[in-house]
Amino acid sequence: MPDISIQVWWVFIAGLLALAVVLVGFIVALVISQRRVIRVERDHARKLLEAQEAERAWVAREVHDDALQRVFAVQAELDYLLADSATQARPADMRKLTALRAELGDLSEMLRRVAHRLHPSMIEHSGLLAGLRSLRSEVERTLGLEVTLHEPTAPPPLGLDQALAAYRIAQEALRNVARHSGSRSAELWVETDGGWTRMRIADQGRGFNPGAEGERAGIGLIAMQERAALAGGSFELASEPGHGTMVEVAFPPTEG
Repeated sequence: MPDISIQVWWVFIAGLLALAVVLVGFIVALVISQRRVIRVERDHARKLLEAQEAERAWVAREVHDDALQRVFAVQAELDYLLADSATQARPADMRKLTALRAELGDLSEMLRRVAHRLHPSMIEHSGLLAGLRSLRSEVERTLGLEVTLHEPTAPPPLGLDQALAAYRIAQEALRNVARHSGSRSAELWVETDGGWTRMRIADQGRGFNPGAEGERAGIGLIAMQERAALAGGSFELASEPGHGTMVEVAFPPTEG
């Protein structure tokens, strides 16, 4: 009897060990599967963002190189017609032509803004800080939001993908301030430290509770998080009702 009891006991222990091995194997397989899903989702998100940027760049080039050039050609023809008809046309006709010339001027300026918003080529040629200065002017002009830009003494050491991601995040964050915060001003900091680049956008508006039930992340917030992650950076959001909102992204030093 004692031998049988020992055998039964060892069989029980062996069964438990086998079950534990199966459970560990299942957990490991589940973790690997989840990591694969996350990797596939991130690859898909990266390719989607790259495709969006490529499409934006194409549309921006078409607007700048085709539509805008055609407007300039019409403006030149109209300027010639105005000069040639200055002494012959009726005053009413001259007023109409002058008004049409002004409309074309407004249209060309609008097309320039659209092309820049679709694809800020200034970042490729002049860097992030120049792009953010242009963005500040655009936001103040179009959204009525006063933006205070705090710049580092030297250009941040960012690759093009990181600089473009930072620009898009600042663009979305400032748009959110103008639309949702109730504040008419915001501050934008760019800092560099030990090769790292940090950018913060803060306002003193109404704020919200990110963890509260019903406070779901919007598409813009998700896009900011994805852009930061795909460019190798981190993203943080801090907000509290009545105490404003702050968005912060950080990018590591570029390799090489």
